[in-house]
Amino acid sequence: MPRVTTPHAEPYAAAVSALQALLAEADAQEGSWHTPVIHDWSVQDTVAHLIAADEHLAAHLGLPPAGAPAPAEPPEDTRWRAAWAGRTQAVITRERGRAPQQTMASWRAQATALLGTEAARDPELAARATTLLGLRLPVADHFLIRAFETWIHADDIGRALRHPVPPPPAAHLWRLVRLAVRMLGLALGPEAPPVALTVTDDTHSTEWILGSEDEPVRGELALEAVDFCLLVGGRAAADTVPRGTGGDARTVQDVLDRAARLAWL
Repeated sequence: MPRVTTPHAEPYAAAVSALQALLAEADAQEGSWHTPVIHDWSVQDTVAHLIAADEHLAAHLGLPPAGAPAPAEPPEDTRWRAAWAGRTQAVITRERGRAPQQTMASWRAQATALLGTEAARDPELAARATTLLGLRLPVADHFLIRAFETWIHADDIGRALRHPVPPPPAAHLWRLVRLAVRMLGLALGPEAPPVALTVTDDTHSTEWILGSEDEPVRGELALEAVDFCLLVGGRAAADTVPRGTGGDARTVQDVLDRAARLAWL
């Protein structure tokens, strides 16, 4: 794995390393590759999904697809979620015909190639925006999205195999939190009733005002950093995620519901 020193790529490098270690444990445990994980995916299928998900950034950065055939361009009127789901299913189907170790090797090779690109090492290149998976963001943020998704699916696999996966280091976790807050703010829009969102961990907390800047705050919502990321990642329910609330309950619930709907993992 290339040594990465740029802040925007470090969380992805760390998430890849953590998942690689977990998969090595799975490989040593008979039958683990076929353990059900999430949706209708096994461990091998989940890794195949990551191959498909990483392809979007890899293709943008000029890398070949991880295995053949190359993804076909979807029709122009195909919504990105449908195109993403179709490509995921195509890669999973392909990988089910290969040995799990080959799937793992393809995923690792693509991740290593991503971390070896100039965009992973050069903040100026990474500042350029591009649209991937329906989001127009700087390439640096797309690296953070790859870190987010890799961690979430590593956690899925760890839970399925009963090998708990620790959350990202605090510095990386807070980069993911800040990205998720920006995405949630964009999803709510500038006209939404304003809510004060406070995210905390063991050492500090940060507050953001989501929604309109022209009205008094209508509600308060406090979440732990990991819980907030699990909510945005689709792994915690809006109705049951641990939280502190104040003000207008309906307005706060709307923010929780919108956060839960951000996930495509």
